[in-house]
Amino acid sequence: MRTEYEKIKDLDAYTEQLIRQVEAEGLIKAPAHMKQEILDRSGRMDYQLAVTTKKVSRQMQLFFYSLKVGAAVVTALFLLLMVPKELPQAEPMAPREAARRQEETLNRRLNNGIREINQMLNEIIDWEW
Repeated sequence: MRTEYEKIKDLDAYTEQLIRQVEAEGLIKAPAHMKQEILDRSGRMDYQLAVTTKKVSRQMQLFFYSLKVGAAVVTALFLLLMVPKELPQAEPMAPREAARRQEETLNRRLNNGIREINQMLNEIIDWEW
């Protein structure tokens, strides 16, 4: 089996041979009817449809990327707004119990919100064309 070095060496030899041939003989002219065939082909409906489909596909990719970025921003803002700046004062009778209940409530709300956002993002990502 040939090594990569031998393959590259052969490629270099072929390249040098092509260069010498082009310098000696000049470039080969394209057939006279080739330009018109290319113009006719590019004007046909099947070709136009393929080009348009590719363009729309790129636009859809950009659209879904924008949706993902937007969802990430919304998630970040949601988390920022859900976490209170200050924890409210606990009840004087049982401060530890009230703080624990408040923390559990806050954790439950955050977990539910994150779970919902995660589910929405998974639905967007798993959406099939």
